[in-house]
Amino acid sequence: MKQENQKNSLESGLDNDIDEQAAAWFIRLRADNVSGEEKGAFLRWLNQDDAHRDTFNEISKLWGDADLLQALVETGQKHRIAPCKKTTAVNKFKLPLAMAAGLALALLFQGELAILMQSDYSTRIGERKTVYFDDGSTAMLNTDSSIAVSMDGPQRRVELLKGEAYFEVKPDPNRPFIVQAGHSATRVLGTRFFVHEKSDSDEVKVVSGRVEVGNRHSLEPPLILHDREAVSVDAEGLGETRLLDSALTTSWVNGFLVFENASLESVISQIRRYRRGMVVYKDNTLRKLEINGRINLRESDDMLKVLGKNLSVRMTYLSDWLVIVG
Repeated sequence: MKQENQKNSLESGLDNDIDEQAAAWFIRLRADNVSGEEKGAFLRWLNQDDAHRDTFNEISKLWGDADLLQALVETGQKHRIAPCKKTTAVNKFKLPLAMAAGLALALLFQGELAILMQSDYSTRIGERKTVYFDDGSTAMLNTDSSIAVSMDGPQRRVELLKGEAYFEVKPDPNRPFIVQAGHSATRVLGTRFFVHEKSDSDEVKVVSGRVEVGNRHSLEPPLILHDREAVSVDAEGLGETRLLDSALTTSWVNGFLVFENASLESVISQIRRYRRGMVVYKDNTLRKLEINGRINLRESDDMLKVLGKNLSVRMTYLSDWLVIVG
């Protein structure tokens, strides 16, 4: 009875567009408890129209499982049972792969635990938080960010452990304010600026005032940044000073992502920082689509839906974790 209810529920929900129908079938057919009735319903849906077959094939290929359709159809037609398991040649790799995945998760957890133990303030994915220091300075943490703070002694120090923070520093000539990240050390007396620690580099962006940016791991002379200037710092050293020519990377402070003649790919890359999951492009030409507008960060779960609706670009949700663009 439960399997019949699952079949009826799925079939009754297939009144939407073909992409969504194919996505619903794709998700259901990967489950362990697919019934014979469900496989029969899928085969009927698949044979109704060539567009059904083509769309299901496209989704299978995007997932990296292009043989799923053939195996399912052949097995369902011949035996009316669940799809065949992977061959022994593939199965013998399951244990090593599981061990590798477990090791990767353990290393990731270890890194996150170390950050958690060091941090004084942090944010979750999609969260922003303002920290008020005793000297009157403030730091706003962007999504998935952590800082450690030391305000005692002759220097005011902040360690950006991960993510991004925006600082507004109260002037104090006798106590410089220093922000350290993975590769960079930024020294200021009073200014407004951003520091963003990325996977392989740091980015420092000045809104107003003046900062001194150096490489933490070399004796390279530091750079002086002024209003609306930015620089990247990596293992190789300091990059070239450049002007901030877009509000996309700084507008989050005001609760929005603002984009001006930005590519769809760059905007979606920013959105992905505020929500969990993957985004896959079905049509790669859409990556370079230039767009203007803004999105409210308070609606982080719906940001892709809002973007797709405003641009008339299809966003197909295979699950909350996987979205197909195009």
